Amino acid sequence: MGKKKLTEGKGLSRREFLKAGVAGAAAVGLAKVGGGTPSVFGQAPAAIKGTRLAILQGTYFIPAGQDLYKKQAQEWGQANGVTMATDFLNWPDLQPKIAAAVQAGGVDIIELWPSWNHLYKASLLDLTDMAEEVGKRGGGFEEYVVNSAKVDGRYLGIPSGQSNGSMAYRISMFKEVGVANAEDGNKLDFTWEQYHAIAKKLKAKGKPFGQALGHSTGDPPSFCYPYMWSHGAMEVDKDGKTVLFNKPEFVEAMRKFIQAWKDGYDETGTSWDDSNNNRAFHSSQISCTFNGSSIYFVAKKNHPDIAKDTSHLLIPRGPAGRFYWLGSRTFAILKNSKNIPAAKEFLKWWFQDKQYDEWWRIQEGYHLQHVKRLANDPMWDKDPKMTPFRNQPKYGRDLGYAGPPNEKASMAYSKYIIVDTFAKAVQSGDAAAAVKWGAEQLQRIYG
Repeated sequence: MGKKKLTEGKGLSRREFLKAGVAGAAAVGLAKVGGGTPSVFGQAPAAIKGTRLAILQGTYFIPAGQDLYKKQAQEWGQANGVTMATDFLNWPDLQPKIAAAVQAGGVDIIELWPSWNHLYKASLLDLTDMAEEVGKRGGGFEEYVVNSAKVDGRYLGIPSGQSNGSMAYRISMFKEVGVANAEDGNKLDFTWEQYHAIAKKLKAKGKPFGQALGHSTGDPPSFCYPYMWSHGAMEVDKDGKTVLFNKPEFVEAMRKFIQAWKDGYDETGTSWDDSNNNRAFHSSQISCTFNGSSIYFVAKKNHPDIAKDTSHLLIPRGPAGRFYWLGSRTFAILKNSKNIPAAKEFLKWWFQDKQYDEWWRIQEGYHLQHVKRLANDPMWDKDPKMTPFRNQPKYGRDLGYAGPPNEKASMAYSKYIIVDTFAKAVQSGDAAAAVKWGAEQLQRIYG
């Protein structure tokens, strides 16, 4: 979900459980939201003083959010006598580092991308009670969190939400081809046919749409999975076994996409990664692209005229509805952590409304809310160009939908099967052959 440029990427192992129990008993002083006036840091157990806590995350696309997280962690560490080490890696480097930590240790808290909680489930501490408390306090988790964050009915980490993604477009260019209400993305609601009709008009004027279909983890799957779902196809049925990819309606939808690609897109997009479309948009080479709102924030800083001319609209809908590939990230604790008590205490504190909300708001909607309470937060009214993202969570589905986002779904994602189906289709012009190939690859995984 989006999920995005600058850098990209997230997984883990084992440890003794007894100290966690001691920590839970000693943490009585940690104030709960909703009762009295909690102290800033609560009463951390004495056992954690003098320890070290290592936290591993992906690099933020909104630097202010990363800076605030580091500041919060250091403040908590100083108040509780814990040395805090916060490490932020480029997205492609995050998962290998997590895999290494599973084997060799050295990391306590990790940030997991969607579905990684399934991949590393044997190495993650069960945090169901803590996660359910966070959800209850927030009026319940958003639907996409419920769809993605549990593993075999348990929370192996606390859901933190996910970065946004949708269609960023140039207002003046949409107006030029007669799009009504183009100045307000909140008023635009397109089917795929309507969306591609605009693309055709703009390509004729030398301003095509741009879409990455290369091997990168963000924009290509964020576009391809929703297009697939919105036309009635999916990797597997609810049983997690029956492949429902090679369906006549999806073959027809792919045929339409092949034509739309020729008529309306920059056709070099088959080799684009998660940064190419950003550069193309900021250089006015393209008029519209799927991206996180980071493309807008970068424009505000480096290309103010383009930012003024940019807005966002929800991803188009198909015959089966509107969908987003959207699963929650989670902050998890490795079982092999040498400091589980401190890790649990820090997460309890950080997920309290005061800390989390400040961190969430500073990203101005780039990071989608994890709980329903925040869908009504005044932050969403600050910039009307960001307001469409408020509604994205209700359409979220994760890898493997309608089956679970498990190891098999993660494998299909890592092999770029869905994305490569689209790339093969537009390169060969043969929708049926491309979809058949994709179904065969999925069958090998889901068996």
